[in-house]
This record gives sequence, C-alpha cells and structure tokens, in this order.
Amino acid sequence: MLKEVLAEELAKARRARHRRLVAVVGVDDRKVAEAVADALRAFESAAGGGEGLYMFQPEYADANRRQNYVRDLLEGSSLEVEFRPYKDTPKLLGKTYDFAVLDLINDLKPNDVGRLGGVVAGGGLYVLAVPPLDVWKSYITKFQATLLVPQYKPDDVRHRMKERFWRKLLEHDGIVVYDAERGEVLKRPSSEPPEWVRPEVKVPEKAVIPVKIYQLAATQDQVEVLKMMEELYEKPKRKQVLVVIADRGRGKSAALGLGLAGLGHRLRKAKSQVQLVVSAMEYPNMETLAEFLLKGLKALGYKPGVEKEGGEIRSVKAKGIFVDFITPYQLLKRERADIVAVDEAAAVPLPILYAAHKKFDRTIFATTIHGYEGAGRGFSIRFLESLKKDPDTDVRIYEMEEPIRYGRGDPVERWLFDAFLLDAEPDDLGDEDYELIREKRLRYLGEEEIVSDEERLRRFFGIYVQAHYRNEPDDLGMLLDAPHHTARAVALENGKIVVSLELAEEGGLGDDFIDDALRGLKLPGNILPDRFLKYWRLPDFARLRGWRIVRIATHPAAQDMGLGTEALKMVEEEARRRGYDWVGVGFGVYGKLLKFWIRNGYVPIHISPERNPVSGEYSVLLIKPLNEKAAEYVRYANVEFRRRLLHSLMGPYSDLDPAEARMLLEDWGWDIEPKPKLSRNQIDRLVAYAVGPMTFENVSDALYFLAAQYFYSSKAKRPSLDEALELALVSKVLQARPWKEAAESVKIRRGTLMLMLREIVKILLFYYYGGEFEVPLFVVGVVRGED
Repeated sequence: MLKEVLAEELAKARRARHRRLVAVVGVDDRKVAEAVADALRAFESAAGGGEGLYMFQPEYADANRRQNYVRDLLEGSSLEVEFRPYKDTPKLLGKTYDFAVLDLINDLKPNDVGRLGGVVAGGGLYVLAVPPLDVWKSYITKFQATLLVPQYKPDDVRHRMKERFWRKLLEHDGIVVYDAERGEVLKRPSSEPPEWVRPEVKVPEKAVIPVKIYQLAATQDQVEVLKMMEELYEKPKRKQVLVVIADRGRGKSAALGLGLAGLGHRLRKAKSQVQLVVSAMEYPNMETLAEFLLKGLKALGYKPGVEKEGGEIRSVKAKGIFVDFITPYQLLKRERADIVAVDEAAAVPLPILYAAHKKFDRTIFATTIHGYEGAGRGFSIRFLESLKKDPDTDVRIYEMEEPIRYGRGDPVERWLFDAFLLDAEPDDLGDEDYELIREKRLRYLGEEEIVSDEERLRRFFGIYVQAHYRNEPDDLGMLLDAPHHTARAVALENGKIVVSLELAEEGGLGDDFIDDALRGLKLPGNILPDRFLKYWRLPDFARLRGWRIVRIATHPAAQDMGLGTEALKMVEEEARRRGYDWVGVGFGVYGKLLKFWIRNGYVPIHISPERNPVSGEYSVLLIKPLNEKAAEYVRYANVEFRRRLLHSLMGPYSDLDPAEARMLLEDWGWDIEPKPKLSRNQIDRLVAYAVGPMTFENVSDALYFLAAQYFYSSKAKRPSLDEALELALVSKVLQARPWKEAAESVKIRRGTLMLMLREIVKILLFYYYGGEFEVPLFVVGVVRGED
C-alpha cells in the first residue's frame, strides 16, 4: 500500500518540482526497516535510481540493527546510499541528494533535521523513522539528555518538541504518515500541487560579466546578483561592499561562484592577472560556490586546474585567474586580493568581518536569514549597520527569494520552517501600538500563555529571528523541553508581543555538586554559580537560587523606547515573589549592550579569558542581587573581578575595547583594598613628567600604579576625571598599547593623548599626594583651573 501511495505522490511532486516526506511510524526494528526500504524502492521505481543519505546514531544498538536491515533489503538496488552518522551533518551542507532517510527514533536533534531539510532536490523524497508519540515520550532522546542539569531528574524533562514535531507532521500537506506495525497509511496529501513552470530569466544583452555566465543563471534573482557584482569591476574610489541575503536553497553560493568566474575573466583581460579569495568558516560550506566557479570558467573556455587537500578544494587556477579558498582566520594574513567573497558571513566572528572590510576594497558578504544558520546579531545589527554608516563605504544589498533546488511552495520546506519556527515574524506595529508603549500600557506574559498558543509562540520567537539573535532549531528545542528553561514576554494591552525573554533557573545546589565544582568539574546549566565557585571560591553562593536571562530581545521596530528596562523590572519582581536571590545575565561584550545592563543595576563579576571563537567577543557575566545575602557575595565578587581585570588589561585583555573596559571597571561604591602606594622616587618622577622634562617611558611604572590607585577608589574617594581622560588611562597606561594604537582606540590624535596624560598626572598627583609631598605650584594651579 505504501508503494502505491508514494508512486502517486512522487508523480505529483515531480510535476510541481516539490519534495515529498513520508514518516514511517513503528517500534519493531525490522518492520520499520522494511517500510523504509519500501519507500526507497518506490522512489527508485519513480525516478529510475538516485543518490541519497541514510542518517543514524551509531552508538545505539537498535539504530545499527535498523540500518543493517535497510542495507540488506536494498541489496541489488540501483540506489546509491551513503550511511552516515549524524555527527557528519555539518559536512553535508551545500550538497544535493535525491533522497534522505533520517532515523529519529533515538534522537530528535532539531539542528540536524534543520540542516538536512535542504539537501534533497525537487522531486526527491525524505523518509523519517519515528516511534508513536506515546512511546517517544516515554524515554529521553540523546538531545534531551543534554538538557538535564544537576537539580533535575530525567522525569522532569518535557516532551513538547516531540509533540510539536508530530503535530506538524499531521498538519502539513505533502506528508505521508505510515504505520509500519499495521501496514496502514494514516495520512496522505490532500491537495493537487500546481504544475511547475520554469521561471522566466531575462539575461541582459550587454553586460560587464559575459552573457555566457548570465545564461547559466537558474533564476532572475541570480541574474540580479550578477548585475550587482558588476559594480566590483572598476577599481573603486571608495570601499565597495555587496551583501547578498537569502533563505536556504535560493542559490546565493551558486550566484557568487558564477559572478566570480565572470569578474575574474574581465579583470584578467584588463590587468593580465587577478587574485580572488573565497572564505567561509568550514571548507565544505564553499563546495557549491567552487562548483559553480568551475562551471562558469569552463563556459568561458578555460581549463581550470584544481588543488585539493583532504578532498576539499583549496585553490583554482585558470590562465591568469587565481582563486584561493581559505578560512576567515587565514584571510587576515592575506596581503592582497582583488575581490574577497565571504559566504555564510553571519557565522564569522565580528572582529574578522571588520578586519576584512578594513583590509580589502572590494568585498562580498553572503548570508542566510531564515533556516538553521539565521543571520546573527553581530552581522545583521552591528556589522551591517556600521557599514551603512561608514562615509567611506558604498553598500549594496540584495535579498534572494526564488528557490532553486525545488519549486515555490515546496511542502517540505513549509513543514520544516513551521515545525522549527525558522520563518517566524514579530507582530506588525502601528501608531496605536506606539502610543500604548509610550503610555506603558503593558502586560507580563507567563510561559503557558506563550507556549500553549501557536500564534503567540510564533510572534514571540519572531522577535528573536528578526531582532539580534543567531537562531538555531536547537534553541526552540531547549526552550520547549529543558526543565530549567522558561519563557516570559512583555505584550501590549492589545496582546502584541514587544519583548521576548528566555530564563534559566540556576543555583540551589547541594553539597556534593558544590564539592565537585570546587574540584574543577563542570556544573551543567549553572553558569553563574559555577563562576562564583571556581573563580571567587564562594560555595555558599551556589546554594542561592536565581534566574539567568538566557535571551532578551525587544521588537526591532520598538527599540530604544524603554521596553527592555520595563521587562527587567517585571522579571525581577516575579523573581522576588518566587523567593529567588538574584537575576543574572551573560553575553558577548558589546558597548551599547553592556551600558544597558549596567544602567539597570547589573554588576559585572566575570569575563572570559579568551574571545568566543564564534562571536569573536569576550563573554561577560553580570548579576543583580535581590536581597542583602546575595548582595554580600556580589560585592565581594565584583571587587575581586575589578582587581583581576585591572591588572590583566596589559595582558590577556590588551585588545579589549577601552570603553568596554572602562564600563567593566565601573565603581559601585565599593573600594578595593589595599590601594597601591607610590614611593617618593616614583612621585618625584611623575612630577617631572607633569612639568615636562620627563618622558612617559620613564614614568610608565609609576603612572600604572597611579592609574590603579584611581580605579581602586570609589568615586567618593577619587578626583573627577571625565570619560575622555579615563579612556586615555585605560588605553595607554593600563593596556600599554603603542601610542598610535592607543590614540586610535579612543578616537583622538597621538599628540592629544600625550597632552592628556600629563594633565591626568597633575590632577591625580595633587589629589592623592598634594598634602603629603611638596607638589610644584604649577601642578596645583592646573588642578585648580588657574593660569
């Protein structure tokens, strides 16, 4: 019966250039395997063969049994099947298959399904092996096991992701649900998809990029990207940046490959030799671009040579055209390149994106908005916005919409995006909504109000997608199933959500877990207690309970209207009612964000020793005590944190932005004791420096102690230096940056920085030592503002 149904459905799918999905449901390994093999045989009959994947978890004995059964049952088939463990999923991005089998019985890891949901081409088939929902909910999958924290037991893990997954299989068209135990089709598509019509592609008659390249474009979107890439032909007077944004499967990488082939050809004609560079975080992610680069070069009559390493392309050479494929970290070591293309740029650390833009005059950044890769905060909010504001940079942006691997309206894509909320959008806001915001007519929503309402959950998650978070399907899985995670939101009186929050309960640990952490073992899901234990050796803090704010995002159209602060007040009020002791947060250091948290009373207590390899930022932890008991621990941790950071700025944090360092050293009214003291000789040398004859290099030791003395003191016990003077102290004295770099980091001239430091010394010397030692009248007069 399954074969007959699939034969009909695959015929419909081919006419529409759509994919089909069959969910094989069962608990008996052999029966499930037989149904999977039947589905693949049906595809073989319809397509006459094909290449595909079989994904499974090899550490489970039953998963091995099923894949062995399927392998045996397909003996003699014309189908070519790659049997791969799920850990290989990242390597499969960019590849295209005719079919894919996903064994989800042992594990429903949302990221894996999200990544693999785009690898099958139109007319192809997905086969999912799943148990009945009641059976699935009776045990913990591999992904769910990662969500457990010490305070909870397996029985506390929720199964809302499985319930959602099953519900969406039943709701969406284009999906067949088959009971392998009873040999019965439980559901099949009900609609007749429209016949696919090849989209019209209008190729320009004359263009910079050869028409032969345009003729290889599969959609008008690709043609428009090629037209935009022509802007990079002429040597620019200002920096040129092209940004290509697309959902998955829209052919952006293919368009870049074709465009680079065309541009390389034209540039070689103009200058005899051209150097192009392609970069992405993973080599497999550049395969599609490389494939179409080669296709374009061959169409232009070249015979390109390819250099590979470990089966992956490292360079392409074609008669004066040289294309290197490198990682973003290698990109920074390049001396020159005519054009640089960075694919999946949202995954590249922010400092590397900035450095690439600074180093090269002609760059292309391509990235995904929806899908598991979703454009992250660093790219969409900070990097792209900074490019637009740069007066020395021309930015052009194009968003691709037409799918390439399959036709518009593909039911598998619709199911995938809906199941994992990949295309979620926030509420639309109008004038009446802004009036409600200004009047603070707001509601605080609890978890059940959010999660139990499909439309509200979609709008809640849409804020994360569109605001400033890099979203993955795993994030939804964690929110729905992790026992210590919970959702909160701020909505307007009319129900529209304007702030989305995800909270994680931490602390309340027993002696055994505390002892383990003190010995260096990791405490899963307890980030703030873990740092209090390991860095500040405060075991009693781990017994307190609190909420860590995992994510907070304001509606993109309602930012800077005070909603974030209102949301924090509501969370803190609820935390107090629940008897929690603190509310905390962790994030990548970013000036505007750090300022927001400090302004709302969140105290820094930790900074990571190294930059995050993905975001390129230092991670910081801040906490707000809700009672005096917690305040004691926070006060101690902050004082020790400031002491540690102050004396580490010259070492591991020498590249920390001075403005961010200054905010982290913020005085909370707590002195650091004991304060450094200067010797008589150090003071004498500083006086000579303040007056003029002594150079900075001869007093750097004394000036460092003087700066430390200033930042050790609370504001009530130190002179008032304005922000510019404090930044000068941080960049040149505490971080020991070279003069030019120190001046650039605080956006002043080198000569101005030199003068500022002498003025700072006069002010600090008189304040701290004016009554103790004889300070020249010249210095006293400067401090008092006299001529």
